[in-house]
Amino acid sequence: MKLLKYFLFLMILSSSIYFLIELNELNLINGEEIKIRIPFLNDDMTAPDGFNVWVVLLMTFTLGVVIGFIISLIQMISLKSETISLKSKNKKIQIE
Repeated sequence: MKLLKYFLFLMILSSSIYFLIELNELNLINGEEIKIRIPFLNDDMTAPDGFNVWVVLLMTFTLGVVIGFIISLIQMISLKSETISLKSKNKKIQIE
């Protein structure tokens, strides 16, 4: 169920690209788009002036959803292994 929830979040994230592009067009200063500089990601080759606002928001949302998905996956795996161990203990007790 949790994976379904995170999959839904991924779908909402991918459909929000249009909203983010419109947001970028609304936020102009003197006819220029607002740029955001991110430490360790700004170098002369990729983004010398910084990233657009919508790109930074998209990166942030995507990173949050991916981290949440990974945490949920780890929790599901640990619960599954705990369930398997409890089933084996239950079988041992039933045999006694």
